[in-house]
Amino acid sequence: MPVTSLITGATGFLGSRIAHLLHGRGESVRVLVRTTSDRRRLGGLAVEYAEGDVTDRASVEKALDGVDTVYHAAALYEFGTPDPALMERINVGGTANVLEAAHDRSVLAVHVSSVAALGPTGDSPVVEGHWRADTPRSPYEASKKRAHVLAQELAASGARVRIGMPGAIYGPDDPSVLGLAHKLLFRGMPVALGPRFIISFVHVDDCADGLVRVGERGADGEGYILAAQAVTFRHWFETIARVSGHAAPRWYLPDWLVWDVGDRAARLLPGRPGRVLRDALAMSGGENYAFSSERARRELGWEPRSLEEGLADVAGWYRSQKQRKEGA
Repeated sequence: MPVTSLITGATGFLGSRIAHLLHGRGESVRVLVRTTSDRRRLGGLAVEYAEGDVTDRASVEKALDGVDTVYHAAALYEFGTPDPALMERINVGGTANVLEAAHDRSVLAVHVSSVAALGPTGDSPVVEGHWRADTPRSPYEASKKRAHVLAQELAASGARVRIGMPGAIYGPDDPSVLGLAHKLLFRGMPVALGPRFIISFVHVDDCADGLVRVGERGADGEGYILAAQAVTFRHWFETIARVSGHAAPRWYLPDWLVWDVGDRAARLLPGRPGRVLRDALAMSGGENYAFSSERARRELGWEPRSLEEGLADVAGWYRSQKQRKEGA
Protein backbone atom coordinates (compact mmCIF):
# COMPACT_ATOMS: atom_id res chain seq x y z
CA MET A 1 0.00 0.00 0.00
CA PRO A 2 1.53 3.38 -0.92
CA VAL A 3 2.32 5.80 1.87
CA THR A 4 -0.14 8.70 1.94
CA SER A 5 0.65 10.56 5.17
CA LEU A 6 3.74 11.48 7.15
CA ILE A 7 3.45 12.51 10.80
CA THR A 8 6.17 14.36 12.67
CA GLY A 9 6.06 14.19 16.45
CA ALA A 10 4.24 10.88 16.13
CA THR A 11 5.55 9.46 19.40
CA GLY A 12 4.08 12.40 21.32
CA PHE A 13 0.73 12.95 23.00
CA LEU A 14 -1.00 14.50 19.96
CA GLY A 15 1.00 13.06 17.08
CA SER A 16 0.37 9.49 18.23
CA ARG A 17 -3.40 10.13 18.22
CA ILE A 18 -3.19 11.36 14.64
CA ALA A 19 -1.33 8.17 13.73
CA HIS A 20 -3.92 5.98 15.47
CA LEU A 21 -6.77 7.82 13.77
CA LEU A 22 -5.35 7.54 10.25
CA HIS A 23 -4.26 3.93 10.75
CA GLY A 24 -7.68 3.02 12.15
CA ARG A 25 -9.26 4.23 8.93
CA GLY A 26 -7.07 1.88 6.93
CA GLU A 27 -4.72 4.55 5.63
CA SER A 28 -1.02 4.04 5.15
CA VAL A 29 1.09 6.08 7.56
CA ARG A 30 4.77 6.92 7.88
CA VAL A 31 6.16 8.45 11.06
CA LEU A 32 9.34 10.48 11.47
CA VAL A 33 10.95 9.43 14.77
CA ARG A 34 14.27 9.92 16.46
CA THR A 35 16.31 6.81 17.26
CA THR A 36 16.00 7.64 20.98
CA SER A 37 12.23 8.24 20.98
CA ASP A 38 9.95 6.21 23.25
CA ARG A 39 7.51 4.56 20.81
CA ARG A 40 5.04 3.12 23.34
CA ARG A 41 2.25 5.52 22.31
CA LEU A 42 2.24 4.02 18.83
CA GLY A 43 1.25 0.75 20.45
CA GLY A 44 2.53 -1.62 17.80
CA LEU A 45 0.70 0.11 14.96
CA ALA A 46 1.61 -1.15 11.51
CA VAL A 47 3.19 2.14 10.45
CA GLU A 48 6.37 2.76 8.50
CA TYR A 49 9.16 4.22 10.60
CA ALA A 50 11.49 6.81 9.12
CA GLU A 51 14.30 7.59 11.52
CA GLY A 52 15.31 11.21 11.63
CA ASP A 53 14.68 14.56 13.24
CA VAL A 54 12.88 17.71 12.13
CA THR A 55 16.10 19.65 12.78
CA ASP A 56 17.87 17.45 10.20
CA ARG A 57 16.70 18.64 6.77
CA ALA A 58 18.09 15.59 4.92
CA SER A 59 16.12 13.13 7.06
CA VAL A 60 12.95 15.20 6.59
CA GLU A 61 13.39 15.21 2.82
CA LYS A 62 13.91 11.44 2.77
CA ALA A 63 10.83 10.84 4.94
CA LEU A 64 8.67 12.92 2.56
CA ASP A 65 9.37 10.75 -0.48
CA GLY A 66 6.07 9.37 -1.80
CA VAL A 67 3.93 11.27 0.70
CA ASP A 68 0.71 13.13 -0.12
CA THR A 69 0.18 14.94 3.21
CA VAL A 70 2.43 15.74 6.16
CA TYR A 71 0.99 16.49 9.60
CA HIS A 72 3.66 18.53 11.35
CA ALA A 73 2.99 17.95 15.05
CA ALA A 74 6.59 17.87 16.27
CA ALA A 75 7.39 20.59 18.80
CA LEU A 76 9.13 21.09 22.10
CA TYR A 77 6.33 21.97 24.53
CA GLU A 78 8.01 22.82 27.78
CA PHE A 79 7.54 25.47 30.44
CA GLY A 80 10.77 26.56 32.06
CA THR A 81 13.00 25.27 29.29
CA PRO A 82 16.69 25.42 30.23
CA ASP A 83 17.61 25.80 26.56
CA PRO A 84 15.50 28.35 24.64
CA ALA A 85 17.87 28.02 21.68
CA LEU A 86 17.03 24.32 21.38
CA MET A 87 13.32 25.16 21.52
CA GLU A 88 13.88 27.65 18.71
CA ARG A 89 15.73 25.08 16.58
CA ILE A 90 12.94 22.52 16.99
CA ASN A 91 9.83 24.71 16.91
CA VAL A 92 10.95 27.25 14.32
CA GLY A 93 13.84 25.64 12.44
CA GLY A 94 12.08 22.28 12.39
CA THR A 95 8.93 23.90 11.01
CA ALA A 96 10.95 25.58 8.27
CA ASN A 97 12.56 22.26 7.34
CA VAL A 98 9.27 20.37 7.16
CA LEU A 99 7.17 23.00 5.38
CA GLU A 100 9.86 24.05 2.90
CA ALA A 101 10.74 20.44 2.04
CA ALA A 102 7.03 19.66 1.62
CA HIS A 103 6.65 22.66 -0.70
CA ASP A 104 9.58 21.50 -2.81
CA ARG A 105 7.75 18.20 -3.34
CA SER A 106 4.23 19.66 -3.76
CA VAL A 107 3.15 17.90 -0.57
CA LEU A 108 0.24 19.32 1.43
CA ALA A 109 1.41 20.36 4.90
CA VAL A 110 -0.85 20.69 7.94
CA HIS A 111 1.07 22.75 10.47
CA VAL A 112 0.07 22.29 14.11
CA SER A 113 0.30 25.76 15.60
CA SER A 114 -1.41 26.86 18.84
CA VAL A 115 -3.79 29.52 20.07
CA ALA A 116 -0.78 30.59 22.16
CA ALA A 117 0.68 31.93 18.90
CA LEU A 118 -2.33 34.24 18.53
CA GLY A 119 -1.92 35.63 22.03
CA PRO A 120 -4.28 36.42 24.92
CA THR A 121 -7.83 37.65 24.39
CA GLY A 122 -10.59 39.56 26.13
CA ASP A 123 -13.58 37.94 27.82
CA SER A 124 -15.45 36.97 24.62
CA PRO A 125 -14.23 34.12 22.37
CA VAL A 126 -12.34 35.38 19.31
CA VAL A 127 -11.92 33.87 15.85
CA GLU A 128 -9.00 33.24 13.50
CA GLY A 129 -8.22 36.89 12.73
CA HIS A 130 -7.15 37.59 16.31
CA TRP A 131 -3.48 38.54 16.77
CA ARG A 132 -1.58 40.04 19.70
CA ALA A 133 1.71 41.51 18.49
CA ASP A 134 3.06 42.40 21.93
CA THR A 135 6.07 40.68 23.49
CA PRO A 136 5.56 36.92 23.96
CA ARG A 137 5.25 35.80 27.56
CA SER A 138 7.50 32.73 27.42
CA PRO A 139 10.07 31.07 25.13
CA TYR A 140 7.37 28.58 24.10
CA GLU A 141 4.89 31.27 23.08
CA ALA A 142 7.66 33.14 21.25
CA SER A 143 8.73 30.07 19.27
CA LYS A 144 5.16 29.07 18.37
CA LYS A 145 4.42 32.62 17.23
CA ARG A 146 7.50 32.69 14.96
CA ALA A 147 6.67 29.24 13.55
CA HIS A 148 3.09 30.39 12.90
CA VAL A 149 4.28 33.47 11.01
CA LEU A 150 6.69 31.32 9.01
CA ALA A 151 3.85 28.98 8.00
CA GLN A 152 1.71 31.95 6.95
CA GLU A 153 4.55 33.44 4.90
CA LEU A 154 5.18 30.15 3.10
CA ALA A 155 1.47 29.81 2.35
CA ALA A 156 1.41 33.35 0.98
CA SER A 157 4.30 32.45 -1.33
CA GLY A 158 2.35 29.55 -2.82
CA ALA A 159 3.13 26.61 -0.54
CA ARG A 160 0.26 24.21 0.19
CA VAL A 161 0.09 24.94 3.91
CA ARG A 162 -2.92 24.75 6.22
CA ILE A 163 -2.76 25.65 9.89
CA GLY A 164 -4.52 24.09 12.86
CA MET A 165 -4.53 26.09 16.09
CA PRO A 166 -5.45 23.90 19.08
CA GLY A 167 -6.47 25.25 22.44
CA ALA A 168 -5.19 23.65 25.65
CA ILE A 169 -4.94 19.97 24.72
CA TYR A 170 -5.89 17.49 27.46
CA GLY A 171 -6.79 13.83 27.76
CA PRO A 172 -5.73 10.52 29.31
CA ASP A 173 -2.01 9.98 29.86
CA ASP A 174 -1.15 13.63 29.27
CA PRO A 175 2.58 14.26 29.99
CA SER A 176 2.34 18.08 29.91
CA VAL A 177 2.07 20.68 32.66
CA LEU A 178 -1.71 20.59 32.13
CA GLY A 179 -1.60 16.83 32.67
CA LEU A 180 0.25 17.40 35.95
CA ALA A 181 -2.38 19.95 36.97
CA HIS A 182 -5.13 17.43 36.23
CA LYS A 183 -3.31 14.79 38.27
CA LEU A 184 -3.49 17.13 41.27
CA LEU A 185 -6.98 18.50 40.62
CA PHE A 186 -8.55 15.05 40.22
CA ARG A 187 -7.46 14.25 43.76
CA GLY A 188 -9.64 17.07 45.07
CA MET A 189 -8.50 20.52 46.12
CA PRO A 190 -10.34 22.64 48.72
CA VAL A 191 -8.50 25.81 47.65
CA ALA A 192 -8.09 27.05 44.07
CA LEU A 193 -7.10 30.19 42.19
CA GLY A 194 -8.08 32.44 39.30
CA PRO A 195 -11.82 31.63 39.13
CA ARG A 196 -12.63 34.30 36.53
CA PHE A 197 -9.80 33.60 34.05
CA ILE A 198 -10.80 31.90 30.79
CA ILE A 199 -9.08 29.01 29.06
CA SER A 200 -10.03 27.15 25.86
CA PHE A 201 -9.83 23.35 25.94
CA VAL A 202 -9.78 20.55 23.37
CA HIS A 203 -9.65 16.80 24.01
CA VAL A 204 -6.60 15.23 22.36
CA ASP A 205 -8.69 12.82 20.24
CA ASP A 206 -10.91 15.65 19.01
CA CYS A 207 -7.82 17.71 18.23
CA ALA A 208 -6.41 14.87 16.12
CA ASP A 209 -9.75 14.56 14.32
CA GLY A 210 -9.82 18.31 13.69
CA LEU A 211 -6.32 18.30 12.22
CA VAL A 212 -7.15 15.44 9.87
CA ARG A 213 -10.24 17.37 8.79
CA VAL A 214 -8.03 20.40 8.11
CA GLY A 215 -5.96 18.17 5.84
CA GLU A 216 -8.97 16.71 4.08
CA ARG A 217 -11.46 19.56 3.96
CA GLY A 218 -9.57 22.76 4.75
CA ALA A 219 -8.37 25.38 2.31
CA ASP A 220 -4.74 26.10 1.47
CA GLY A 221 -3.38 29.14 3.25
CA GLU A 222 -6.12 29.11 5.89
CA GLY A 223 -6.05 28.58 9.64
CA TYR A 224 -8.59 26.84 11.87
CA ILE A 225 -9.00 27.21 15.62
CA LEU A 226 -9.55 23.85 17.31
CA ALA A 227 -10.89 24.76 20.74
CA ALA A 228 -14.01 22.92 21.83
CA GLN A 229 -15.01 25.14 24.73
CA ALA A 230 -13.87 28.36 26.41
CA VAL A 231 -14.57 28.26 30.15
CA THR A 232 -13.55 30.00 33.34
CA PHE A 233 -11.17 28.34 35.75
CA ARG A 234 -14.10 28.06 38.17
CA HIS A 235 -16.11 26.09 35.58
CA TRP A 236 -13.09 23.89 34.89
CA PHE A 237 -12.53 23.12 38.58
CA GLU A 238 -16.20 22.49 39.26
CA THR A 239 -16.48 20.17 36.26
CA ILE A 240 -13.51 18.14 37.48
CA ALA A 241 -15.15 17.87 40.91
CA ARG A 242 -18.41 16.72 39.34
CA VAL A 243 -16.93 13.96 37.16
CA SER A 244 -14.46 12.77 39.80
CA GLY A 245 -16.85 12.74 42.75
CA HIS A 246 -14.80 15.17 44.83
CA ALA A 247 -16.04 18.37 46.38
CA ALA A 248 -15.52 21.55 44.40
CA PRO A 249 -13.03 24.09 45.80
CA ARG A 250 -14.55 25.98 48.73
CA TRP A 251 -12.19 28.94 48.62
CA TYR A 252 -10.41 30.89 45.90
CA LEU A 253 -7.24 32.79 46.68
CA PRO A 254 -7.21 36.49 45.71
CA ASP A 255 -5.43 37.16 42.42
CA TRP A 256 -3.01 39.64 43.96
CA LEU A 257 -1.91 37.05 46.51
CA VAL A 258 -1.44 34.31 43.91
CA TRP A 259 0.70 36.43 41.61
CA ASP A 260 2.67 38.09 44.40
CA VAL A 261 3.51 34.84 46.19
CA GLY A 262 4.04 33.05 42.88
CA ASP A 263 6.43 35.72 41.65
CA ARG A 264 8.42 35.60 44.89
CA ALA A 265 8.56 31.79 44.75
CA ALA A 266 9.69 31.82 41.10
CA ARG A 267 12.57 34.07 42.08
CA LEU A 268 13.57 31.95 45.05
CA LEU A 269 13.09 28.41 43.73
CA PRO A 270 16.26 27.04 42.14
CA GLY A 271 16.57 25.46 38.70
CA ARG A 272 13.64 23.98 36.80
CA PRO A 273 10.87 24.50 39.41
CA GLY A 274 11.52 28.24 39.42
CA ARG A 275 11.66 28.43 35.62
CA VAL A 276 8.43 26.44 35.21
CA LEU A 277 6.60 28.62 37.72
CA ARG A 278 7.91 31.79 36.07
CA ASP A 279 6.69 30.72 32.61
CA ALA A 280 3.34 29.50 33.95
CA LEU A 281 2.73 32.82 35.71
CA ALA A 282 3.81 34.77 32.63
CA MET A 283 1.44 32.82 30.36
CA SER A 284 -1.58 32.95 32.65
CA GLY A 285 -1.14 36.04 34.81
CA GLY A 286 -4.20 38.24 34.35
CA GLU A 287 -4.90 37.10 30.77
CA ASN A 288 -7.71 35.16 29.10
CA TYR A 289 -7.43 32.67 26.24
CA ALA A 290 -10.99 32.62 24.91
CA PHE A 291 -11.28 31.18 21.40
CA SER A 292 -14.14 30.13 19.12
CA SER A 293 -14.08 27.06 16.86
CA GLU A 294 -17.15 28.17 14.89
CA ARG A 295 -15.25 28.11 11.60
CA ALA A 296 -13.94 24.56 12.05
CA ARG A 297 -17.41 23.36 13.00
CA ARG A 298 -19.02 25.08 10.02
CA GLU A 299 -16.44 24.39 7.30
CA LEU A 300 -14.91 21.11 8.44
CA GLY A 301 -17.90 19.45 10.11
CA TRP A 302 -15.89 19.22 13.32
CA GLU A 303 -17.93 18.14 16.35
CA PRO A 304 -15.74 18.02 19.48
CA ARG A 305 -17.00 16.68 22.78
CA SER A 306 -17.89 19.01 25.65
CA LEU A 307 -15.43 19.66 28.45
CA GLU A 308 -17.57 17.59 30.82
CA GLU A 309 -17.50 14.60 28.44
CA GLY A 310 -13.76 14.97 27.96
CA LEU A 311 -12.98 15.27 31.65
CA ALA A 312 -15.20 12.25 32.36
CA ASP A 313 -12.94 10.34 29.95
CA VAL A 314 -9.89 11.49 31.92
CA ALA A 315 -11.58 10.49 35.20
CA GLY A 316 -12.25 7.03 33.79
CA TRP A 317 -8.61 6.70 32.79
CA TYR A 318 -7.45 7.63 36.30
CA ARG A 319 -9.81 5.01 37.76
CA SER A 320 -8.51 2.34 35.37
CA GLN A 321 -4.91 3.19 36.27
CA LYS A 322 -5.72 2.92 39.97
CA GLN A 323 -7.45 -0.45 39.50
CA ARG A 324 -4.53 -1.76 37.48
CA LYS A 325 -2.05 -0.76 40.20
CA GLU A 326 -4.20 -2.32 42.91
CA GLY A 327 -4.49 -5.54 40.90
CA ALA A 328 -0.79 -5.73 40.14
